[in-house]
Amino acid sequence: MFPFTRDPKDPQPAAEAAAPAPKAPEAHPLDALTGGVFSAATSGERAQRVRDWLATEPEPAQMQEVFKELSAKDKGAAKALREKLDELRRAREQDTVAAEWQAKAQALLDAARLNIADALAWQRDAAKAGAPLSREPLAGLRTQLVERIKAVEDLQQRVMVQREAAALLAQRIELLSTKPWAEAQQQQDALQADVTHWQAQAAALQADGQWPSVDMRFPPQLEAAQSQLNAVWSAFVPALAQAVAAAQDAAAPLPPVPLWADELRAARGEAPVAEATPPAPAKPRVDPEQRQAATKAVEAGVMLLEQAVAAGHSKNMNSATQALRQSLKTNGRLIDEALEARVHAALVSAGELGGWQRWSADKAREQLVARAEALLVPRKPRRQPPAGAPAAAATAESPVETPTESAADVVEAPAAPVAEAPAEAAEAAPEVPTAAAEPIAADTVAS
Repeated sequence: MFPFTRDPKDPQPAAEAAAPAPKAPEAHPLDALTGGVFSAATSGERAQRVRDWLATEPEPAQMQEVFKELSAKDKGAAKALREKLDELRRAREQDTVAAEWQAKAQALLDAARLNIADALAWQRDAAKAGAPLSREPLAGLRTQLVERIKAVEDLQQRVMVQREAAALLAQRIELLSTKPWAEAQQQQDALQADVTHWQAQAAALQADGQWPSVDMRFPPQLEAAQSQLNAVWSAFVPALAQAVAAAQDAAAPLPPVPLWADELRAARGEAPVAEATPPAPAKPRVDPEQRQAATKAVEAGVMLLEQAVAAGHSKNMNSATQALRQSLKTNGRLIDEALEARVHAALVSAGELGGWQRWSADKAREQLVARAEALLVPRKPRRQPPAGAPAAAATAESPVETPTESAADVVEAPAAPVAEAPAEAAEAAPEVPTAAAEPIAADTVAS
């Protein structure tokens, strides 16, 4: 028999001795580009290699291609790529919006006249559109617009201050015409310096680079103030010079300022000139037909009010009063004095009647309250016969005592209103036959 064991020295079969080596997997075409993203063994390792590759700032086209291949294999690892691509897309959109609003802001700055409302609207609309105002170049343009707006507003404020200064200077000059001419002469140099300084400031305002951008209402205001100041000053200087000449030469004409002229006349020993009283303005002529129509309208209203007052109708009186007041307001300038006095008398009568009606209503209310309180006063109780009295005595006394008690009740309550007497009599009357019927019934039972 052959042995079942095999000698270890026996050679092994060829199939068992040399097994074929497994084939290595083919590398992904993008694996070399991404640093082994596609050859990573686990998802976490793959995500880490994606982040490392994104740190090298690859091209957007390469990222798009890698994302397309990787999202089909591992969406978790492709999340970082998707976020990066979304960020790049938003950045491109913001760059487009920023370029659009940059052009608009530059157009506002390059214009000769900056409209403050348009500049403020640019900031508001750019923020609504999602433009990156905190990044350049929009941040710098925004700063330039804010500074330009502030410069224009400051210039407008200076214009208002300059206008008020011109008004105060004009008042100072006019006030000197109410003082002696010598005092005005002493202040002439100071006033001259102030006027010259004001004119220099006004010229500087108009020469400012932001002057075309101020609101349209400010240049006319400054021009009007300048014209008024120049007119007052140009009238003051010749008048003062004429006053000085008249003080030195008695034959020189007097200045047109009344106070200075009177002062110089007094110095020369001349009598002051009395001022002529201006004639009273004549009343304008009124068409007779118009006056007649107005008189008829007012007379009709007065008659209605007088009739309402005579009748004492408050409702008609109120409506007639309102109608008369409206007619007087419309035609009051066209009626004569007699009719106007009649109107006022009728209105006064209507007011007095209204006051009397209120007084009479108050008195009637007080009387009703007094009568109601009197009804609440308790009555005196009636006297009852003794319980042990005989029936015959009750029968004999009842017809006499009943009217006596009724009369006593009436006499004992004189303060009660008159309206209570009939009520008490009505209550006392039926008591007589009732009291008399009681002994009759007793006799019938006894028999």
